[in-house]
Amino acid sequence: MRIEGTWRHVFIRNGPHFLSDLVIYADGMVECQDLVTLAEFEDRLVSGWVNTDLPEGARASVHHLGAWTFAEPSSWLTPDMLLGEVRDTIDQLNGRPDSADRCMAVLEPSAPGRLRTTGRRCVTLTTRSPSICGRTYSATRTARTGRCECW
Repeated sequence: MRIEGTWRHVFIRNGPHFLSDLVIYADGMVECQDLVTLAEFEDRLVSGWVNTDLPEGARASVHHLGAWTFAEPSSWLTPDMLLGEVRDTIDQLNGRPDSADRCMAVLEPSAPGRLRTTGRRCVTLTTRSPSICGRTYSATRTARTGRCECW
């Protein structure tokens, strides 16, 4: 039986940081050096074994390619954001709405261009298509900036 999947890069902290493939499968299994359930992957994120925090001066390597020391590192993902991306990827692989799709479905009753209050923010809908910004947070375009923001 064939199970669809996709991959992305992550850092595994097993002593030094190793740039590694994270393979995400439609059945909810995740491969990060070994095959684990989504719950086990979440535990690895919480423990820092799958690492989104890249400390200054930490060593990193890519197997059989090279090694370096982080100088002024910055990361665009928190553990929660990475977990949200993995969950969204599983939804996408299964043809289900991801978090951005679910957010847009809540906003769909409003006509594009109209202001609508969602939670604490006032937003304007400029498109009916899902934003790639969704992750595990609500995604819309703000009336003030016209840019996609997550919260």
